[in-house]
Amino acid sequence: MGSMVMQVTIPAMLITTIGSLQITGDILIGFFLSVLAQTTAMVLFGFMMRLYAKWRKLDKRLFDMLDITTGSLNTGFLGLPIVMIFYGDAGIMYMSAGVLGLNLYLWSYGVYVLKGKQGGSFAEIQKTFLKGAINPNCISILLGLMLALTITTNALPDAFVEFLQKLGDLSTPLSLIYIGALAGSSGISKLLREKTAFEISIVKMVAMPLLAIVFLFFAPASNLAKSVFLLVTALPAAVVVPMMVEQFGYGEKLSSDIVLLTTIFSIVEIPLIVALASFLYPMI
Repeated sequence: MGSMVMQVTIPAMLITTIGSLQITGDILIGFFLSVLAQTTAMVLFGFMMRLYAKWRKLDKRLFDMLDITTGSLNTGFLGLPIVMIFYGDAGIMYMSAGVLGLNLYLWSYGVYVLKGKQGGSFAEIQKTFLKGAINPNCISILLGLMLALTITTNALPDAFVEFLQKLGDLSTPLSLIYIGALAGSSGISKLLREKTAFEISIVKMVAMPLLAIVFLFFAPASNLAKSVFLLVTALPAAVVVPMMVEQFGYGEKLSSDIVLLTTIFSIVEIPLIVALASFLYPMI
């Protein structure tokens, strides 16, 4: 189910939603600024959590893993369906910027850090980046942008567009079913007894939105962009990170526990963050 959502239904939703938008120059600039802002937030927060781990005198071998795990944000699998629920098509543009930013972050900076900042040759880094960054979500975002900018969406057969829309509509229910099944089968009581993972997860889920509120106080952005950015910072760690840690770094068990715990915490936190965003950044 997870593979179907990430590789089929969400790409369909991205193509039809972004492709149907009327994208002005300001919207396009806002999209790329959102990519930059969300990528920067992941890098900076991961570095802060590295310093926190050092202050807590955790195993030094875990620092690289904690950097990337806590910095990452599940903008694709969870973020896109959630933003569709609360902000509709208008919010998809800003969340899709986060999807693009996450892939750029994980498969360049993330691999570099997890490899102990060795990284290998330029050719190896380039190959790893291309393998990770060229995926159905990123391709769908760029294809949707191309369709919107060239105004060619209307040229597509209506039956094909309707099929993609119906397919994309499955993203939200399937994602929520998958997240619920994941949380239910993970042994929540056992997870809550993992003290280090619990502590790190709480710090991530509380500190990142708080820091975002401070940043957004000074940011010259629309209330919708601010609301989506705040929602992004309340998302759990990306599910792909433990697999990357297993391949490139050290501490995949703790990384997996953090992903699961932050996912469970987000079930409660996300509605609260959306309510807070509606108060701080009202859209009339």
